[in-house]
Amino acid sequence: MHWLRLAGVALGSLLAATAGQPAPEKTAPVAARPTLASAQRDWSGRIGPVRIQRGGSADPRGVVLLLSGQPREAGRLDAIAHALVAARFLVARIDTPALLRALDAQKGRCNNPNYALVDLARDVQHRARLASYRKPVVIGYGVGATLAYVGVAQWHNSGYLGAISIDPAPTLASRKGWCGSPGFAAMRARPPATGWRFGPDPRITMPWILVRDGANPGVGAAFVARVPGARLIHTPGDALPDRVAQAAQSLLPHGPSIGAGATPLPDMPLTIVPAAPGARSDMMAIAWSGDGGWVGIDQGIAQELAAAGVPVVGVDSLSYFWSARTPQGAGRDLARLIQAMGERLHKRRVMLVGYSFGADVLPHMIATLDPDTRARIASVSLLGFGTTADFQFHLTSWLDMGSSTALPTLPAAAKLRGLTVRCVRGDKETDSACPAIAPGVAQLYVVPGGHHFDRNTALLAQIALGRRNPGVVAR
Repeated sequence: MHWLRLAGVALGSLLAATAGQPAPEKTAPVAARPTLASAQRDWSGRIGPVRIQRGGSADPRGVVLLLSGQPREAGRLDAIAHALVAARFLVARIDTPALLRALDAQKGRCNNPNYALVDLARDVQHRARLASYRKPVVIGYGVGATLAYVGVAQWHNSGYLGAISIDPAPTLASRKGWCGSPGFAAMRARPPATGWRFGPDPRITMPWILVRDGANPGVGAAFVARVPGARLIHTPGDALPDRVAQAAQSLLPHGPSIGAGATPLPDMPLTIVPAAPGARSDMMAIAWSGDGGWVGIDQGIAQELAAAGVPVVGVDSLSYFWSARTPQGAGRDLARLIQAMGERLHKRRVMLVGYSFGADVLPHMIATLDPDTRARIASVSLLGFGTTADFQFHLTSWLDMGSSTALPTLPAAAKLRGLTVRCVRGDKETDSACPAIAPGVAQLYVVPGGHHFDRNTALLAQIALGRRNPGVVAR
């Protein structure tokens, strides 16, 4: 493994000034609701014990993954959880030392907590029967605070709203090293300290908030200054729970600010990526994400299209299809989205782009459009196109297991005849439906990589823009 090292002071040495402080006073624990109690049993082998806490709201305003510190810090964590529940968050409390032991026990040569944490967030929200999926906020205390930072540093454009680290521990103890990513610095602590310490990551693209005891002003400021978009909050101990809840609320999405129009926007999870300044195109793009939500490859393609002068309206498929939809209902939302965003962005023409799950459902939605709306479509790009489409996510969706409600995609794709359709598959994909589309319906492209196309978002954007010829495209 190649570990990146950054100049400057590491997280552990910067924050060690407050290590070894006396344990905070204990506060009354928050009573956990009996529902979802099975989460602790089901996750104990992979992530350690999980405790679910929520208030009386049927549909909480947000979801928090709360990573614990050491056992002596349980009282402070109880108070933080209580404040979060009072602010209408559903809280999944995770035993960080147990999680670290579970990571070390798993196969693989390096540790990365993000896969287990995101899977847990999905599972908990399914069990809670939330109406739509919410990207979680990751909050950690002590060693949990350090792990929360590591998570966002390893996965820059991840499926979190952001992370909050409260009084991070100087090091993390783990047998294995930590999986690398550009900008992420993990290094062995120098004796007499043990474990791993971490440096500031200049490539983090999501909010990260460091919360410190107000009695130590300035501690952590140099580290935070090296992380783009990071914030430092100093607060006295008695105000800590409420300040953490306020910080978590500040990370909740407020919806895009895109002006008014005659057509109201449909109730959809949208992300607006403005075009580069000076763009003169009459084109906008509507991009449907894969089943991981609006992360990674979806964000990258949107940024490339926007840089080329095309504003992008991103739809988070994970959240939108969390509840059951129909092709007709989703098609009506698409038609209204085209009309409403066309008015607001002053664009007449639209490129439709779908990746993976988003590509599978897109032909079914287009088939329901009225002739005037269909005439506005400049092109349709299907990336990672599969053979079946499901209009609701199930837990089996992330296990690549079929659903009894899934619809075949090829009959719907055949109805795209007359539109400019580009179907893209990776040269290592074995289950792409692109080659099976009826002749004359779509232009076929083969690019390097598997289902994620080696994450070459620049190439995918060029194909969607019609700047590459069909066939095998290397760059």
